[in-house]
Amino acid sequence: MASIKKRRGQYYSRVQWYDGFNKRIEKQIPLKTDKKSDAVIRNNDVEKVEDLIRQGENWSFPWLNEQGKKKLIRLSVKEAVEKFYNVKKLDNLKPRTFEAYEQGLNNFIKAVNGDTPIDLISISDINIFKQWSKRKHKPVTTNLCLQKIKSFLKYCYDMDYIKKQIPIDMLKIDKPSPMYLTETELGKLFSSDMIDAHFKRAMYFYAMTGCRLMEPFMGEINGNWLIVNPKHSKTGVERQIRLGEKTLSILIEMKNNVDNAVGKSGAGSMSHTRTWQIKKYSRLFKKVAVDEGFGEHKFHNLRNTYAVMRWAETGDIHLVSRELGHSSIKQTEAYARIDLGRIINDFPSLAPKIQERLNQGVPNATLDALGSKHLFLS
Repeated sequence: MASIKKRRGQYYSRVQWYDGFNKRIEKQIPLKTDKKSDAVIRNNDVEKVEDLIRQGENWSFPWLNEQGKKKLIRLSVKEAVEKFYNVKKLDNLKPRTFEAYEQGLNNFIKAVNGDTPIDLISISDINIFKQWSKRKHKPVTTNLCLQKIKSFLKYCYDMDYIKKQIPIDMLKIDKPSPMYLTETELGKLFSSDMIDAHFKRAMYFYAMTGCRLMEPFMGEINGNWLIVNPKHSKTGVERQIRLGEKTLSILIEMKNNVDNAVGKSGAGSMSHTRTWQIKKYSRLFKKVAVDEGFGEHKFHNLRNTYAVMRWAETGDIHLVSRELGHSSIKQTEAYARIDLGRIINDFPSLAPKIQERLNQGVPNATLDALGSKHLFLS
């Protein structure tokens, strides 16, 4: 039976019960009065729906105004997820970011039963999800899902859907070293008969700037800089990519090449035709890689190649992180864990530069300004 209690001069009704785990649950309904006679009358109204309140039903009472808690909210996991989605839609997330939330939380719903009341979710449910996801996904995918679940449960805590925050630990993953092209592989790429001179220069551009595939065509040239607007940046932060004389010239050539290929109607816009044309750089890279015997490499490994060379020459992980546009230094630290002896072996012509850096450091500069003759195209 609901009982009447008084706190700070105001009465409230207290409904208590025990769940299936013998855990005591309590709901407090403000009665919005300091008069006991009014409180008794209102408490009688609460008692009429007490059983439904215990079952998680939402109830409002006429004495609760817009400023007070109008409802006793007990949502299912699915209902809470939908409310979370509605909030996230207001954040102007990129489509793929929102899709990542959907993937993570849809998997969570499948693993723990979406009809489960959200306030009953505990650390044991997180462990159930981990075991469920391990059977279906790679550890990296499981961790991405856990990150989204963690964000969702924080939202639930902030909204008072759950009484306490649930700690979530990521799976421990032994991360392999980033894959990059060696000096020999770059030489094969830049001299391949399978691509014409323009595409050879484009491959050089990507390896010497660390640009992602789409960035050269989404950014604007400003002097010796390529500026990528936060709207088009993967991390939502403006990208500033410094260019040398050679890479600037190649960038202009690449932009003109794509504009000419799609025609005036598609120039400057990110149409399907334009995107397909840009992805030709990636397709040709893969074709050459397979033909030249390093088919395990992805186009993105050109960006890794830039990062490895910059780290080896500068020794400044914060500089490399900024140049790559990473949102966290942790993303960049993987390059610093690569043994310098291995890098010298993979890039023998960089050995003098690396040794110079180890002895006294080198000034901040672009790779094509620092220069390694074997990497330059005639």
